[in-house]
Amino acid sequence: MKKTFALFASLVFFFSAKSQSLELGGHYFAESNWFFNSNVTNSGGNPWNIQENYAAVYSYSYGFHLAYNFNDHVSLESNILWATLCQSYNNAYGAYNSGTVTAGILPDGEIYDAGESSKATTTVNTIQIPVIFRFMAGNGAYFGLGPQIDLVSNANYSATYKGGPQQSVSNDVTKTYASNLFSAVLSFGNNIRISHSFFFNINLRFAYNFTDMKGVDGLGQDLSNSNLYSGNNSFYPEHQATNSISASFGVGLIYRIGHDF
Repeated sequence: MKKTFALFASLVFFFSAKSQSLELGGHYFAESNWFFNSNVTNSGGNPWNIQENYAAVYSYSYGFHLAYNFNDHVSLESNILWATLCQSYNNAYGAYNSGTVTAGILPDGEIYDAGESSKATTTVNTIQIPVIFRFMAGNGAYFGLGPQIDLVSNANYSATYKGGPQQSVSNDVTKTYASNLFSAVLSFGNNIRISHSFFFNINLRFAYNFTDMKGVDGLGQDLSNSNLYSGNNSFYPEHQATNSISASFGVGLIYRIGHDF
């Protein structure tokens, strides 16, 4: 205990004596996520005549803030955030080949009726760890950029149906998703002083995931299932990567130790 206290006291003295400072705190982000896959975007042109339409849904993340300010203008920030990332779909099931067939079976074995519709949501829970290089104006405002890794913990697909043979489904689809996602993050923020050492943070972030998320489509079909791309009348022409884009607005409370800018 004495060694721990001595170490903490030494850190406080170091940051107080130098131009550097340390930030500790927490964040909450409201997010809008979009899981883009060109096969889903262009759906409806296949022989099944099934349209998958993206729909907006609320996502969020929250967690810890840590930053090291080298001086008044350069800083390195990292977070540990528990994130719930969501994408919704409005699906419409048409007649196969626009003909008179009133029912069909999807490549994954699901039975559907022509004229049926569904509302579906995919939810992916991750631990996000961004590392952001911040460039500060000296008055609290800053912008930053850097990499982010998402560690996928679990994922779920749920849907409700109208006019078909089933009413609702809820499936664990964790195994269909990549275990790690890598993104680039752009951040704009401002630390608004509350007192000598406490700050209220506002933060706008944009992230693009440049690795394939894999996962499921708007109908809950595993995008790694080769049956989706096989045969003369394949459901999709070929496998395409799924990449997420997100925009988030966050607030936070930050405590600064060391040099006062």
